[in-house]
Amino acid sequence: MLNGILPEVIISGAAIFFFISALFEYKNPYPWAIGFGITATLASLLSLHAQHGFFHGAFQVDSFSRFFSFLICGSFLLACVIAGKLRQTDQEKIGEFFFFVSVGTLGLLLVTGATELLTLFIGLEISSYPLFIVASYRKGLGFQFESVAKYMVFGAVSMAFMLYGITYLYGAFGSTFLIDIIPAIPDHLDDSMAVLGVIFFMAGLLYKLAAFPFHFWAPDVYAGAAAEVVAYIAALPKLAAVALLVRVASMFMGMEGLVPVFTILSILSMTLGNLMALAQTELKRLLAYSAVSHAGYIMLGLLAPHDGGLTAALFYGAVYAVMTLAAFLVAIQVAGEEHDIPLENLRGLWQRSPMLAIMLAITFVSLAGLPPTAGFTGKLFLLTSVWRAGYFWPVLAAVLNTLLGIFYYLKVIKISLVGSRDDRLLATPAHVRPLALALGILLLFLGLLPGSLLDLAGTAIESL
Repeated sequence: MLNGILPEVIISGAAIFFFISALFEYKNPYPWAIGFGITATLASLLSLHAQHGFFHGAFQVDSFSRFFSFLICGSFLLACVIAGKLRQTDQEKIGEFFFFVSVGTLGLLLVTGATELLTLFIGLEISSYPLFIVASYRKGLGFQFESVAKYMVFGAVSMAFMLYGITYLYGAFGSTFLIDIIPAIPDHLDDSMAVLGVIFFMAGLLYKLAAFPFHFWAPDVYAGAAAEVVAYIAALPKLAAVALLVRVASMFMGMEGLVPVFTILSILSMTLGNLMALAQTELKRLLAYSAVSHAGYIMLGLLAPHDGGLTAALFYGAVYAVMTLAAFLVAIQVAGEEHDIPLENLRGLWQRSPMLAIMLAITFVSLAGLPPTAGFTGKLFLLTSVWRAGYFWPVLAAVLNTLLGIFYYLKVIKISLVGSRDDRLLATPAHVRPLALALGILLLFLGLLPGSLLDLAGTAIESL
């Protein structure tokens, strides 16, 4: 029984350790963060095939939750390594930073295994509030507090919508357990209370995914928070949102009236995100609008739950987390202690750090969805499943948006490879170049040989 929840136990231990270290003002918690990240990732590998229920079935350890625990713990490790010495963060708050990040990660792990709506809601709350706090941990400035306020207000309102939706679902189905709700769906297709509950519930979920129309917080928070914090916010909560989206989709997709809603929101997220990204001249804001567009791609998988769409959504969510962390690895290095990261900061990156330039090129080619990268393979799986399900227009919209996205992704690559901002080599920590090489190879490997990750995603879906 303990083997199944080893990742949660280790992350809980990390939170306790960092809380104590913050109290005693321990100056160098960074190696401990790496150690906890490695241990939790290895533990999640050991528990991949565990099966157990906790709290009368409210939290389920199965292939689905363990698949995401592996992704979340691996991303936690990568985010800690990428964050480095937290150059943009107040140094006296580093212990607190790792404490809140650990608590947030624990909340995300709870979300992926929750099979009861209130348990799921509590997990979302635990994962959200620490992020509101660490988003303000930035040296100097002051305008980050405005972005944090927007983040908190949007978060509180969306969570209120979700809780309101849960009350309607309880009123309609008489239970908050998914195992009771799913068999009752066919009898409630025309139940207005059930439909309203689903709509309100999905509002909170779309906020977490930064999908239209709940995306407005993302650009300001990405721009206002320290780059190291944004790397975490941009990757880990998205994984939990994908897990929640897929688990909820398996529950509600019997309601045919929701299909047009998901189609419209998906297309609007892709289109708005790409159009707004075209006009950006700051790297973090560009990645924020890119996140909005990729939320739309992930939502496409919901249209084809019986044609491999959910498996493709899981695969693409995992790939997107890797792409995002790889992009922020470069962003953190070129930012230094500057407040913003204009795209001009990337100029001449090829001369200053060839390895980072190569990895950046692979990452943005993958974000654009071009072969032979993992982004291309993920989009191919998504679009193929949606096409098989008989949805032509969403596929056409996704293809056109991919062409639109190519313009700003390739613009970033061009800036990094052409011209010279200065002749000095970019000073980077010793671990950055090998990590950049590993992430670049991983994106190519998942693009050319996606079978292993796709099999894990398929097994996760089957366990639902």
